[in-house]
Amino acid sequence: MKKIFSIILSGLTLFSLTGLRTADGETVGGVSAVDEALNYNKEDLENLQDYLLAKSSSADLEGKNYDLNGDGRWDVFDLCLMRKEALAQLNEATDKDTIVVYFSRTGNTEKIAEYLIDLSGADSYVIQAAVPYTDEDIAYNNSSCRANQEQNDKSVRPEIAEPIGSLEGYDTVFLGYPIWWGEEPRIIDTFLESYDFSGKTVIPFCTSASSGIVSSEKNIAKLVPIGEQLAGKRFSASAGIEEVKAWYDSLELKKEDSEVKMKITVNGHELKASFAESEAAQELAEKLSSEPVTVTLNEYGGFEKVGKLPWALTRSDESIQTEPGDIMLYQGNQMTIFYDSNSWSYTKLGHIDGVTADELAEIFGQGDITVTLAAE
Repeated sequence: MKKIFSIILSGLTLFSLTGLRTADGETVGGVSAVDEALNYNKEDLENLQDYLLAKSSSADLEGKNYDLNGDGRWDVFDLCLMRKEALAQLNEATDKDTIVVYFSRTGNTEKIAEYLIDLSGADSYVIQAAVPYTDEDIAYNNSSCRANQEQNDKSVRPEIAEPIGSLEGYDTVFLGYPIWWGEEPRIIDTFLESYDFSGKTVIPFCTSASSGIVSSEKNIAKLVPIGEQLAGKRFSASAGIEEVKAWYDSLELKKEDSEVKMKITVNGHELKASFAESEAAQELAEKLSSEPVTVTLNEYGGFEKVGKLPWALTRSDESIQTEPGDIMLYQGNQMTIFYDSNSWSYTKLGHIDGVTADELAEIFGQGDITVTLAAE
């Protein structure tokens, strides 16, 4: 479960540690940093906070290095620096492309989101209203309550308390919310309009007593450009982890996430490549799943690096106009990686993901190179 920490001095809340969380239980932008690799973890943050608030604690602080700014005392600035360092190291260690984002007023959506986080291994971010919703605000039978007024006005955009800085690096966003008056709460619209989803996969999920998810799905699809929006799922308040797991396992996304990739290590860089659908690519993937292989690739023509594989693969040659990042089989037993284009007869093996032609040329450099191929 998430913990919320705040430093309150002289009646002023300086910051609140709550927000983005990794799958291992850490919270980023609110951090519960439990990774032992971090210099400062959740316990350190709690200890220093309790000390500053003069709270009784059984923790032994003798020998603790909490004077981060070196001024000879422990104060709120040390806590800020501790939080910043923990976040920096945590973010550096985090390498995930999926995040579960959710808004939950009564805890029903939070429960489903927690199940989904555990199942997917995704990071998470909790949407919280700058002005929290009270029980009276969501009184369904009160036509003048806050939520009723907001839901009747599609232009309302409630402010989010601590917006996540960026969604860059996340390819897939699970978006969870309760159904209010048949639709998504307007604070979900605030979130959607705050970021760029044009290249992302968005998967809605919701909780409700009876209303379905369809209306909210249509609203989301019309609100902002989305790369791909998958069909969502409505859960009741009593839904358990098995129901969430059944839905998660049915998603096409899960199949894509489990796809075997090729890892290419070259000149101190690690590149990721997707395998093609050719028989040769399948054979290569099987061989690399057994053990990595190192290949010397020679410079050729100013547009490719080519070298002999330790075994021949099944050819299905066709005339191809290659692109930078293409990996091809040449004459059955040679692999060529293109950092520019060429037209010839090849069998497709794969393509290096997320690297431009200029970046690839810089990584490869001039002359011959040695690459290590492995399945991942």
